Amino acid sequence: MNWNLARGLVYLACLAASGLAMAGLADFDLVTGSFDLRPFNLYALTGAAGGVVSSALASVALWRGWGRK
Repeated sequence: MNWNLARGLVYLACLAASGLAMAGLADFDLVTGSFDLRPFNLYALTGAAGGVVSSALASVALWRGWGRK
């Protein structure tokens, strides 16, 4: 097992959990060490993610010059 990769994945998971807690989408109890994700509407998340992903892809395409001859 690649321990550097495993350690990096743990760091990324902790970063994501911290971001969710700071955004108010999760609760972290320091005493027990439990992380509770609050319920969210999956349909609204899917609808919003489509617009964000398409805008990001269009920005990357413009920046990279895709579509030019």
